[in-house]
Amino acid sequence: MRRTLIICLALLAASLTAVAAGQNYTTTDDGRHIIATRASGIAVPAIRDDAKLKTIFSNLSDYKYGTYFCCVEEGIYGSNTQFGVLWQAVPFTPNANVKLTKVEAGLRNLDGTNSVAIWLAADASGLPGDTLAGPVDISGLPYRGNCCSLAIAKFESVPLTEGTQYWIVVGTDSNSMDSADLWNINSTDMRRYPKAYYKGSWTAEEGVLPAIGIFGR
Repeated sequence: MRRTLIICLALLAASLTAVAAGQNYTTTDDGRHIIATRASGIAVPAIRDDAKLKTIFSNLSDYKYGTYFCCVEEGIYGSNTQFGVLWQAVPFTPNANVKLTKVEAGLRNLDGTNSVAIWLAADASGLPGDTLAGPVDISGLPYRGNCCSLAIAKFESVPLTEGTQYWIVVGTDSNSMDSADLWNINSTDMRRYPKAYYKGSWTAEEGVLPAIGIFGR
């Protein structure tokens, strides 16, 4: 795993732009990927309070100072940012009928309003489709490059069907059009999985998933 992570970071770093003076991160030209150039600080270790909930899907680590990886992130941007709109989505398939109540994600703010929106979407031929629940707006995210607090979106017991694929989308809405935020990758599984991103339309891709926990009753 360690060797795989080092190789992945090396490939990503090869495509990054030069670091501006005093800046502690670099970004790809299209803004889709961010990588820290300094070690993480600790900004409120994650406190898990979901012992009574069923885990529908999670790649969050149980280690409070490594709940996710601090220093490589996916961009989440509103339409009024310098990169234009960019959303990220992760698919999941429940293995039983369950009701969605909470989503936890490793989210950070880079610039702007400091707000993101999280919603549940149906599957549309392998891409996010119609919105089924949300969006839930989350504000006051910690600044980028730190670990390990979690942004929490609560849902009102949304029914999910066993064996049906759904998507959790982290994006922006009318409350976050100028917000530039980041979604940290997970620290537990460096394999490639299906996911999708939105820049005017949805595009399927594969890669290391961002850090997310999906829970229900």
